[in-house]
Amino acid sequence: MSGRHRGASGTRGISKGPIIAVATVALLVLAVLGWFQLRDRIDEQATAAAGTCVEGDLVLHIAADPLIAPALTELAQNWTADGPRIVRDHCITAEITSVDTTAAITALTGEAGWNTDLGPQPSLWIPLDTAAALRADTGTGATPRSLARSPIVLAAPTELANTLTAARITWSDLPALQTDPAELAALGLPRWGTLRAALPTGARTDASTLALAAVAAAASGVGTDPLTVSHAGSPAAVDAVSELALGANALASSAGPTTSDVLTALAAAPDPAAPVHSVPVIEKQLHDIASDGHEPALSAVQPAGATPVADFPAVVVDAPWTNETLARAADEIVDYIRQPDHSEVLLAAGFRTPDQAAGDEILAPVTADVAALLRDIRLAPMSPRKATILVDTSTTTTTTGDGLSSALADTVARSRSTSVLGLYTPADSGSPLRTLVARDGLTANQRTALSTALDDIAPTSTAPVHPAILAAYTDAVENYDPTRPNSLLVIVGGNDSGALGPAGLLRQVTALTDPATPVRIDVLAVTDDLDDTTVLEEITELTGGSFRTVTTGGSDLADTLRRLLS
Repeated sequence: MSGRHRGASGTRGISKGPIIAVATVALLVLAVLGWFQLRDRIDEQATAAAGTCVEGDLVLHIAADPLIAPALTELAQNWTADGPRIVRDHCITAEITSVDTTAAITALTGEAGWNTDLGPQPSLWIPLDTAAALRADTGTGATPRSLARSPIVLAAPTELANTLTAARITWSDLPALQTDPAELAALGLPRWGTLRAALPTGARTDASTLALAAVAAAASGVGTDPLTVSHAGSPAAVDAVSELALGANALASSAGPTTSDVLTALAAAPDPAAPVHSVPVIEKQLHDIASDGHEPALSAVQPAGATPVADFPAVVVDAPWTNETLARAADEIVDYIRQPDHSEVLLAAGFRTPDQAAGDEILAPVTADVAALLRDIRLAPMSPRKATILVDTSTTTTTTGDGLSSALADTVARSRSTSVLGLYTPADSGSPLRTLVARDGLTANQRTALSTALDDIAPTSTAPVHPAILAAYTDAVENYDPTRPNSLLVIVGGNDSGALGPAGLLRQVTALTDPATPVRIDVLAVTDDLDDTTVLEEITELTGGSFRTVTTGGSDLADTLRRLLS
């Protein structure tokens, strides 16, 4: 038989099945070998780590302000998990404790030392801002490094916030927006009236005080430079801060609640009829109240100009419990947190990174002295007024010494530029009144004259007080100014009635009192040893004023003077 030949199309091919099987087995073998190698490497690393942690485990305790503590907790856990973290033969883990910044300052600077009720003794501290870090001064000499930023903004209902943002308002615009309804009307919001900014203040570095610092900085023209006590107490700054504060005081709920309380109230009633329309906040605080998946009732307004920020600086605590190992570990975790690759945790939590928006104008940290002054003005703002100040020099100057002069100078410095003030004393012959500084507008020269007028006054023992009160009150009523509050402030250390007598004083003051020309009489006694003060109390009650007493060496003299002229 002749054999058959295969055609070209019938050539026998190599079977794929055995090849796939062999490849699969090979891959499985490689995978198993790879797993064993990986397991061995992990074991070797663990053994090596254990070998290098010959000093054992060590916990790096970190005290962080409550606003940033949750985000830092996540980052600290990531830092530890990415380990092992080995510093000088110790295996380090990091633990975060939420500690209020003000409480931490007290614990770090007080003689009693760290209060363990706040948590473990920290080797790393992250306060709210650099100003807090500077007040605590942990003594390490190292420059605090910011971990995150959150600027001071205004929280306002979205309609109002969008309009203010579109108008590009500045910090210097806030006082007028607070007091003049025409300002918002000009922006197309006549129904909103005024800004109605609440200014809740507290013991800690609060957003209201920092917002007032921005307003004072804008008014005094310091730009981003440090705001000094002199700048914050300048006439322009006092005018701006007082105007903003007086608007806040018009709101019954503005001073008592916390910022969180005001935010809650704003979110519940974001409309023109609400008693409060805005409140300064740290931007992070506004982020925290945003509702999940809903259009937010409140939005942030970032006024233009030098803006304070909460910058959450990392500070290594120089204390007996912080050894070299913990100090190095603190530096390492700070480096880790500041890496751009780890910023998503902070951004998701509502912070800005330290280098974000580097072109922003950032106001230098506010010192404790400046913050105290701004809070003082906020709580006792001076309104523009026409005031006659009568100082009894029969005993007052001898019992108060430089205290009265200093207190008066401080009061004049805090007075509004649109006020009218004059200073007088009783006279012992001729006219009942002696003019030290004639009543006039508060120009720079007038301020200087008022601030120094009592320095060289010699005490007299024969000038009666009551005739001087009557003469000053008569002049104030006859020259009444209907455009501002009018008052007579009497500062007494004696109570000589002269020939007029208490009954004569009360009778004539009663005859002069007229609702059409209201002039309030306030009496400040700088001693509690006055003779019968009944008539002085009666004339203050009659005119709507008040009778106050301070001790001759009391530290509240300046504060009382300011309040009586506010």
